[in-house]
Amino acid sequence: MKPFQCTFIDMSRRKIVMTAQAADAARILGQQIRLARHANRMTAARLAELVDVSPRVITLIERGDPAVSLGNVLNAATHAGVPLFDITDPKTLSRMRQQGEQALTLVPSNVRNRRERELDGDF
Repeated sequence: MKPFQCTFIDMSRRKIVMTAQAADAARILGQQIRLARHANRMTAARLAELVDVSPRVITLIERGDPAVSLGNVLNAATHAGVPLFDITDPKTLSRMRQQGEQALTLVPSNVRNRRERELDGDF
């Protein structure tokens, strides 16, 4: 059975299809940004200024709109005071990034599926 998907249309680009789980995550993050912004007595205009976007983009972020760039969403979260990945210390976040980069050096640069390798061996 195919999982439920939410479809959004970004008029400037293309249709964005999100699974229900991804759409929920975007909405939750948007809600967290709005709650943090209000808790810090910050206007949408001020947050927009910090993120270097229009106030309309902040509204879209807070609604969980998938057409907003990930960079703008993450910038809005950090400026509003939302801890990313439930980590409040920036040094810990940096350390996790470095660990991820080290782990990725062990991953092959390209991965071919097993069936392709079996066919290649026949020729």
